[in-house]
Amino acid sequence: MTPAEKYVYWRILSDYDIETAQCLIQGKRWTYVAFVCHQAVERLLKGMHVYHTKKETPKTHNLNYIFNRIIKEEAFLKEINNMEAFRAEKLDFIEFMVDLMFYYMSDYPFSYKKVMDRFIDEERAMEVYRGTLKLLAWLKTFQKEPDPSNIMKG
Repeated sequence: MTPAEKYVYWRILSDYDIETAQCLIQGKRWTYVAFVCHQAVERLLKGMHVYHTKKETPKTHNLNYIFNRIIKEEAFLKEINNMEAFRAEKLDFIEFMVDLMFYYMSDYPFSYKKVMDRFIDEERAMEVYRGTLKLLAWLKTFQKEPDPSNIMKG
């Protein structure tokens, strides 16, 4: 697969995740809304990483780590029309990504102490969801979208 094909693969998964978040909202499964929002952002970032670096993504769930690897790439920097605006917006979105990582549900023993902290109410879930939609839209402004119908067949 080409980097563009891999990007489309990851972007399709990201889109599916955000649609799943909508289903979870209808079902009032607030904690999982936040978890799936994290997944949607992670998958889009992984697709962008492959596209811009031409390398496989690191095996991590750390959104800021992936994002920071992307923004160091010359191919990515060429997509930015207004560097000053990008820098200002980036700070807000980095803060949001740090918050979003808190809701990544882990099955590891070190998670036992904090598991109840990850349960959230409707208000917080909707804040996370709306913030995720904004972040995904912002990230997509820096990504040339390959035509999936010409890339992935079968």
